[in-house]
Order: sequence, then structure tokens, then C-alpha cells
Amino acid sequence: MAPSSDSAFPTVKSIARINVGPLVLWQDAKHEATKFFGCQFYPYTLPAVDPVFATVGKGETIVCRPRTGDELGVDIVRWFKNDDDNNSCVWSQDLATGDPLLCVAGQPPNIKILNIKTGELVRTLIGHGKEINDLAVSPLSPAILASASMDYTVRFWSLDAAHEQQPCMLICGGEGHKEGLLTLAFHPSGRYLLTGGMDCVVNLWTIPDLPNEVTGTDKPTIIHYPHFSSSAIHTDFIDCVAWYHDLILSKCANENKIVLWRIEGFDSSSTPPSPSSAPTTHEFRPTRSAFGGTYQRLFQFEALETTPFYMRFSLFCQPGKRPILVIGNEKSKVFFWDLQSLEEWEGSSKEGDENNDNRFKIPRAKKGIPRKILSKQRESSVASTTTTTTNTGSSVDPNGLLHSNSLNTADENLEGNSRARQKFAIEDPFRTLIPHRTHVVPRVTFASRQIAWSVGGEWMVVVGDQGMIALFTRPI
Repeated sequence: MAPSSDSAFPTVKSIARINVGPLVLWQDAKHEATKFFGCQFYPYTLPAVDPVFATVGKGETIVCRPRTGDELGVDIVRWFKNDDDNNSCVWSQDLATGDPLLCVAGQPPNIKILNIKTGELVRTLIGHGKEINDLAVSPLSPAILASASMDYTVRFWSLDAAHEQQPCMLICGGEGHKEGLLTLAFHPSGRYLLTGGMDCVVNLWTIPDLPNEVTGTDKPTIIHYPHFSSSAIHTDFIDCVAWYHDLILSKCANENKIVLWRIEGFDSSSTPPSPSSAPTTHEFRPTRSAFGGTYQRLFQFEALETTPFYMRFSLFCQPGKRPILVIGNEKSKVFFWDLQSLEEWEGSSKEGDENNDNRFKIPRAKKGIPRKILSKQRESSVASTTTTTTNTGSSVDPNGLLHSNSLNTADENLEGNSRARQKFAIEDPFRTLIPHRTHVVPRVTFASRQIAWSVGGEWMVVVGDQGMIALFTRPI
């Protein structure tokens, strides 16, 4: 039997579509809808306490609060309009007042810092030479902001008012990327940064202590070489990277999959490598590493119809919660994987059943990911037994919105071990795992661009083309 984790997956609660006019639920529109490319929930709050999210698109920056109970839709907290082609947003906090700050970027290549409490533009960060495609705030401090640009560089900014005159404190560039950057992600320790871009390269940069002695001056620290670099993992524009503890998730355009892999020898609990140990580009190799090896592909997730670039997955990973991977596609479908169930699948096999060909066999390290590696990445595991809920169909609420249940209803009782292995068996690093759950956002066909989770995982939002904002929820 496959591990049961139905209650881990959220379902659609309500849908909104943003046009030139006010926010409405499925009103016929005569104007072109906004394309939303970025979204994020406010992270500096306790789980289930006032979940607020922001989303950005061309000329639009909107901050929303989901309506609770039986009420559908969202309440607008702030709505900023301008002529910028925004594609990225990330939350920070004012160090002095604690006010929520929203960092927004795209084209033109600057970063606007908005105070959501007052509605004011706090400042604008200028320095990149081309469009900015992604933003991230360090887990070490809300005052450390990183930005990835089409000018081939990553810049680190200080949001501390003490450095307002010279906020750029670090630049990762030099020999890292040869084409524009599309994505970046901080390691949970804050000491490492992943980047990916249009040169099909994934880089890992070791970040020094920040702020440092040159912060606030006109001579920022410059890092020329990453400590890991590989062009062998993907074949096209890399548009999304994320950490799963010390493991890495990444995807690119045209491959229709998300890959889970690890850097051989990398251990975030060890002392970070010195700058001088970073491999140079004097000798061409598809993979260069300062950690004593190359990389190991562990397994991959099937994400059909995600061929355009700038379609991003999201990972919910919090202590004591089931880790959930999710991505939307071009056809309004949202795919989910419960990563804990990949561990539980081993436990569903009976001891002494080695002669059963259908029994899942624990893979050897040289073939794939040992179970102990996957288990080690999860700082806090929850019990294997979970409450199971089953969706039995679609329903229409009083406002006429269709609430889509899973496409996989027929899979509630898996048709034999073969179907289960397609979802959970991970001994072959090149076989894709089909989604554990698929939902369809109804009524409008749209391409999902980004997905965000609330702090406690009780809310999830999907944004994309056709002005779409789809709000999901689940009991916690």
C-alpha cells in the first residue's frame, strides 16, 4: 500500500481575476488582464496569524488578505499602480519600527521598497544594469536583500537605514554566469546562495559575514567565482531553484520536470570553504566544485506542460509539517508531491518479502538516494500516521464558483503496486515521479507563474497569466 497523505494537499477556495478595473470574482473583462509573475506571503508572523500576501505584475503591486470562514475572495490591503514591468517581490521588515516592507523589482532595473503600513515608497535601490528577475531576503536578517539580474550578477543590499547612502555591500559576478540570471535562493543557514540563469548553469556562492567592514562604502565586496558550478544538470534556461535542507530542487524550461539533486561533499554544518578554494574557469569542465566531488542526481518529478521559462515551483517545508512540493502548468493544473510519503513508502513494505518483485527495494547509494539521506534532510519529522480526507466531487458555492477537487479521485485506492511505484518509488534517478495529487483551477485556462505558502501552510496562492489569483486552503 502507498502512504496516505490526502489531508496534506490544499484545495481551491476562491478565485479572482485582475483587470484594469477593480478586483472582481469572474466578471467578464473587455481589457487585457494583468500577468502576475511574483507572489509571497508575509513571513514575519506566527502560523495562522493574519496571513497577508503580495503579488506583482505589469503596473500592479497588490497586497491582499484572504477572507476566512465561508467568505470567498480577498480583502485588498494596498494596491500600488505604476508603469513598471514588475516580476518579483519579497517581504522585509523595518529594523527600527517593525513595519512590513515589500521589495518589488523588474524593469526598469531598480528595487522599490514599499512600507505597507503607511503606503509610502521608502527608497529605491539602483545599481543593476539590466532587468531584475528575482529577489530573496536572507534568513539571517530582514535587512539583507539579494537580487538576480540580466546583467549576469547578484547584488546584496543593506536595508539598514545606516547604509542608505551606499546600500550595495556585495556583488557576485565575474566568472559565475555568462548570461542573464533568472532565479536565486538562500540556504536556510544564510551562508550559501544558489543562482540559475539563461546559460543553463547552476551556481552555489559562499556568502561572507554581512554587513562587513566595507558595507556603507562605495567599494562593495566582489566575489568572482562560485564554489560550485554545473551546466550538466539542465539543458535550458534555469528559472527556479530551491533548497530542501542540504538537497537542491531545480527546474528549467522545456524539460517538464523538477530535479532533486545534491552536491557531493556539501554539508552546511561544516565550516564554509575559503574564497581561495573556489574553482576557476581556466580549465573547462561542465561541473566544478570545491566540495570534493561533482553532483548526484537523486530523482525527479514529472511536471507536464511547464515548457515556458519563468514558471516556478514552491516548496512548503516547516518543522513538524509534511513537506509539500507544488508547481502549476500552462493548462490551469496544479501538481503536488508529499515528500514525506517518499520516506513512508519504504515502511509500507513487509520484512521478509524480498522475493516479491512488486515490493519496493531500497536503492543503493550508487543508483539513487539512500533513504537515510532523504530522512536526514528533514529537521523534524511528523508521525507516519495522518488523518485522511477524501474529496468526492466538485461543488458549486452560492456565488457560482466551481471548487475543483482532485483529478486523482480514481487513485484513492491505487490500482496495484505498479501505480504506487510511479508516485513513490525513487530508486531510478532518471524516472520521473508522477504527481501525488493534481488540482485544476476552473473556468479560465492560464499559465501559473509562481506559488506561495503562508507561514503555517494553511493558505496557498497561485498567480499567473490572465490576471489569475487562485487561493487554496487546507485544515491544519
